[in-house]
Parts: sequence; C-alpha cells; structure tokens
Amino acid sequence: MDRSEPPTKKRRTEAPIQEQPIQLKEDDPILSKGEEPIPLKDEEEGLEELFLLLMRIHKLTCRNQELKQILDETLAETSKLRTHLDYLRVVHYLKAENPMFKPISILISPLPVPRPYPVRILAKERMSW
Repeated sequence: MDRSEPPTKKRRTEAPIQEQPIQLKEDDPILSKGEEPIPLKDEEEGLEELFLLLMRIHKLTCRNQELKQILDETLAETSKLRTHLDYLRVVHYLKAENPMFKPISILISPLPVPRPYPVRILAKERMSW
C-alpha cells in the first residue's frame, strides 16, 4: 500500500432523480373541499388559467405601485396646503392632468359648523316643562 496517497472514502452513487408528472386522482384529499371533490381540469387549460391569473396579479401590482407613488406625492404636496381654495385647485389639477384620476369623482364639502348640541337639548327640555 502506497502511503503517499490518502485513503479515499467509498462514495455512494445516488440514483438520478427522475421527474415524473404528479398524478392526482379525483378522490385525492388535496382536491376535495369539504364533501365535494373539485373536478380536475385539462392540464393545458389549467396552465393557461394560472398564466392569466399571474399576469392579472402582475398588472394590478404595477398599477398599485404607480398609484401608491402618485398618492404619496399628492399627500406630500397637500400637506403644504393652507386653504380650502388651494385644495380645490389641486383636485382640479389632478382631474385635468392625470388620467388615473379622471374617472374619480371627489366630493368636496365644507366642514360642518359646530353647533351647540347640548344647549339645544336643554332648550327643548325646558320647553317641555
């Protein structure tokens, strides 16, 4: 035995992994909701449906990111506003310039004037005496 080479460990040879499509049966518990089994769809139809769903989620996410950025910028600008007239001008600008805000109707009503509500109750109570 030659001492110059270290002894090598015997390596196990692992069998190559063979990927096979998962076969689900109609009565598989994964496919059942409560008592009723969910019918299996054609594989191509299922993949197409998944692709369309992922594309829809992607589009909504992109829109939400853009909308979030616009709203953040708008909030930053509106925090600088001092008067109700400034606010009206900003809303008009958003509707006129930004296509995302065109279909949105924003109701603007003046703040209600605080009324002496408890005094009214007392006045009514006095009248009923």
